[in-house]
Amino acid sequence: MGQVSWSWEADVKEGKLARFKKDVVVPWNIFAAADPDTLISRWAVDESLASVKVYQLFTSAKAAFEQFAVNECWGKLDEYLEPTAMYVFGDYGKDLDFLREHGAIFMLDL
Repeated sequence: MGQVSWSWEADVKEGKLARFKKDVVVPWNIFAAADPDTLISRWAVDESLASVKVYQLFTSAKAAFEQFAVNECWGKLDEYLEPTAMYVFGDYGKDLDFLREHGAIFMLDL
């Protein structure tokens, strides 16, 4: 099974960016840095400070799926953000199919 990645985008709720960085991004980055199956994890904010995006690359779809159980920050996102888009790339198999129900778009290699 090969690597899988996703990008997840969201608008920041009014007045929530500073707390989002403190309560979600900092612990998220600590978790990702310690996880051997997370190869890349990068949060970014647009210049207007209104939208954020996370890009993550994992060793496998199974490792990506396990993030929802082990990274408690996923449960905090709705407090700070309004999701706008999610794209999944790579060897995602069936492990991540549940994301389709949440609007994820699964990309195919060209």
